[in-house]
Amino acid sequence: MHYPRILMIAAFAITYSFATFSIPAYAQDAASTAFAQKAAQADMFEIEAGKVAIARGKDDAAKQFARDMVMDHTKSSTDLKSAVEAEKIELPTGLTKENTDKLAALEVASDADFDQAYLATQVAAHEEAVAMFTSYVKDGPDGPIKNFATATLGTLRTHAIKVHGLTDNK
Repeated sequence: MHYPRILMIAAFAITYSFATFSIPAYAQDAASTAFAQKAAQADMFEIEAGKVAIARGKDDAAKQFARDMVMDHTKSSTDLKSAVEAEKIELPTGLTKENTDKLAALEVASDADFDQAYLATQVAAHEEAVAMFTSYVKDGPDGPIKNFATATLGTLRTHAIKVHGLTDNK
């Protein structure tokens, strides 16, 4: 009989079907999806909070920090969208309830307390972001999202240092 030939044909057919129809492992990675969605949320919150601070802030240094946040997190959002495109991850288009509530609290802060309220949200947001990005850079799977996280982490650390400097002086 021709069993070796039949086995070889079957093995080829199975290998071919896996090679042509398999989805890259990184596209299905839950950690990458969760990270990308949280990073997108963080960017959206930073941009919206920054806009409020630019409009309502009194302290020039806090307003400049807010302008930097809008600019840097808009760039981060664009870079993240490029990274997730290759991995077929859908990003959120609106803020979570938690971030909406934080933004609402900021919007109703008194004029006298506004700058400190804004900077306090920034301290917390950047400490969370640095921890999240550091963890993903360390443990996340290689690919475009990890490359994005690695490239963005230094900027987030700089933001954390700047905002601590602004709050430590007050």
